[in-house]
Amino acid sequence: MALNRLVNVISTNNTKPTWSRQAILSWCNKCLSSNIQKIDDLCTGAAYCCLMDILVPDSVNFSKVKFKCYMENDYISNFILLQQCFNKYKVDKSIPIYKLVKGKFQDNYEFAVWFRLFFEANFNKMPDGYDAMLKRNYQTLAKDLINTSKIQHGTPHSILPKTIRARSRTREPLMQDASVRVAPITAVARARANGGLSTDTNRH
Repeated sequence: MALNRLVNVISTNNTKPTWSRQAILSWCNKCLSSNIQKIDDLCTGAAYCCLMDILVPDSVNFSKVKFKCYMENDYISNFILLQQCFNKYKVDKSIPIYKLVKGKFQDNYEFAVWFRLFFEANFNKMPDGYDAMLKRNYQTLAKDLINTSKIQHGTPHSILPKTIRARSRTREPLMQDASVRVAPITAVARARANGGLSTDTNRH
């Protein structure tokens, strides 16, 4: 018979066991063959979608999961997929999506602790032949750290080497010093220019 319900769990401040941030990350990385470095990276929702797929294979449409996440809208889309899975399998949990996507540590840590409790309450064993990396087409689960706005809106001057930028702020003093000074033309110079003839009209 097809699975249509998962075990619900309630997480409180007194819930046992609890885990450190490092323990949560190690668990995620072991399950998903990933290299997530920070709890904050879980704010994309992609890792939770992958973990949900381990609990209920093919419960998540991976073609809709956004792994290359650049904006909060991408994160929201992933958590909506997760919430839809919760609703389908009667998981009584309302995901605080708009808190999680902000990437704040405490909110993401608390949800990660709850999700691990939920996962372990429902996990029996890895599905036969399950390859977490292959399932997500070898895509990363860490939040993309590239700030595209700096690339798009930066000026060419901002990416010039320091020596060139420093030079562009000067007034080229070397060129100013190289200006040519012309000496006054004397009578002797005029005579030499005229083939050695004197320009003195009183001389015979």
